[in-house]
Amino acid sequence: MCTRPLFVTMAVAATCVVAVPAASQAADIIATGGSLASMTGSASPYGISQARGASLAAQHSRPGPVRVRLHLADDQSTDQMGINQMIGFTGARVAAVLGPTLSGVAAAADPIAGAAGIPVLGVTNTTLDIADAGPTFWRVSLSENRLIPASVAYANDTRGVTTASLVSVTGDGYSEGAAQAFRTAAAAQGIRLLADVSMPTGSAQAASLIAQATAPGPQAIFFAARSRDAVNLAVAAAGSAAVKVGGNGYNTPDVLGAAGTATDGFIVSASWNPGKRDARSRAFVRAYRAKYRGTPSAFAAQGYAGVQLLEAAATAGKGGTPDRVLAGLRRLRAVPTVLGTMRFTRGVREAVYPATVQVVRGGRLLLAPRS
Repeated sequence: MCTRPLFVTMAVAATCVVAVPAASQAADIIATGGSLASMTGSASPYGISQARGASLAAQHSRPGPVRVRLHLADDQSTDQMGINQMIGFTGARVAAVLGPTLSGVAAAADPIAGAAGIPVLGVTNTTLDIADAGPTFWRVSLSENRLIPASVAYANDTRGVTTASLVSVTGDGYSEGAAQAFRTAAAAQGIRLLADVSMPTGSAQAASLIAQATAPGPQAIFFAARSRDAVNLAVAAAGSAAVKVGGNGYNTPDVLGAAGTATDGFIVSASWNPGKRDARSRAFVRAYRAKYRGTPSAFAAQGYAGVQLLEAAATAGKGGTPDRVLAGLRRLRAVPTVLGTMRFTRGVREAVYPATVQVVRGGRLLLAPRS
């Protein structure tokens, strides 16, 4: 339910758009972003954090020539609502869109922004093919092609993993993309997959799937799933002594909390961790805790960094219109953010910075001990 006043009214059914005001000081450039997040539906454990991080960053828009304003919209974790909201944002001519949360929704909705010449900053899209998303898409989060190899390499280096089984979910774009990233990473590390099994999303087959995966006696189990499926698979595998490696679907306290002790020991890589001790991370954690009374997840930090990238692009492009922001994005080479310094190579629209390897302990994602 929307109770705050609307900054821009969009003629889109079931739309809830909330304005996050810019800082009160005058600015030469106002860059208005559209934050498209799954605040309800199956991806809400990730989207709520994403939206909170982006909102906090807009409120912290730094003193200078550029201020960021933000419209928040809920895609309800569905392709159709993502499309509807993207149509609304393009009609409003926002400077850029941050989101959607799910890679599958982004694949359906991002081309609408691309056709309108509006930049899209993929703050959580870890499995989306950026070529398919179009020439106005920039990835903020690290893709699973970077995160999963870091986790698999850590399992190999520290646990001596040479065999594994992969469990995944079909009918979900994220899970299918993560499964392929696991296959590629395993091959690169010389890890033999003894089983590669899957179940439909929302299935009650988690226990039988884990039984198939553990039957050949793998040293590790790789989990490519999100939301409730991720919880069910972890719980079903709780009795296995195998090393467990999860994809980005396990990067939220909501999933870890629902799984209880079943995720203890999981190796999961992320774009960021609240235990990082650099000044930007520590300031972000303090501000987030003060605002939301909780510890931010990587998804919150990615939302925050998306606004930082929008601000940097508007500064470099010397304007808050979509074309000026797009021009600025093309000029950027290094952008200091809460995730670290995001580096871009000319012609490559994907941020590069080190992945953070984590281990789950007591329902918390902790920085993994160095190998």
